[in-house]
Amino acid sequence: MSELPKITPREDGPLVVENPPRLTDPDGAEIETKAVAALCRCGASKNKPFCDGSHNEIGFESAPDRSRLRNTPIDYQGVAEGVAEGVAVTISYTPVLCTHAAQCQARAAAVFNPKAKPWIQPGNGALTEILDVIAACPSGALRISVGDTPQQHMTTGDVGIQVQKNGPYHVSNVALEAEFNGVGASRTKFSLCRCGLSKNKPFCDGSHHDAAWTDD
Repeated sequence: MSELPKITPREDGPLVVENPPRLTDPDGAEIETKAVAALCRCGASKNKPFCDGSHNEIGFESAPDRSRLRNTPIDYQGVAEGVAEGVAVTISYTPVLCTHAAQCQARAAAVFNPKAKPWIQPGNGALTEILDVIAACPSGALRISVGDTPQQHMTTGDVGIQVQKNGPYHVSNVALEAEFNGVGASRTKFSLCRCGLSKNKPFCDGSHHDAAWTDD
């Protein structure tokens, strides 16, 4: 067994985490784990975030249904404050990766406004706040390029798994034994389904938000 943390989705079962990194609840408090932890991903465990075998009782199936996924990235361009004149900022967004964590709206509402068309307008804000949003986006749905630079995610060296209230697991710098589906997906920060409803398992596709799923 490797000494590095690793997540392996078990077929029709939980997410098995070897050598678990820091596991935290929605408030940031650490959750005690064993050397190997089984995290619920069917949404039915009575011992969340841990698996209690409920996936067997409800007939949970882990195979994804990707036939209707919004897996086409959309690019939004504009000249943001703090960028040289004539140099465009491009924000790329992949809908299927979005978990509706809403960090973008909380940190830069003028740039990321779902009520506007287009909903992302880089020219409405400063580069510094846009970079802050890209770094805070837990799922890797947002990427940025300035001028001709390659698209990039803003990531940190933190290693851990955070449980989002009524939402997915947000993972940072933990290896995942799975196919990374989603254009532009990051292998260093991503969100894993916890409600059992995603059509892009093991990744979250925002289905918990659409279904108003809760931890209870």
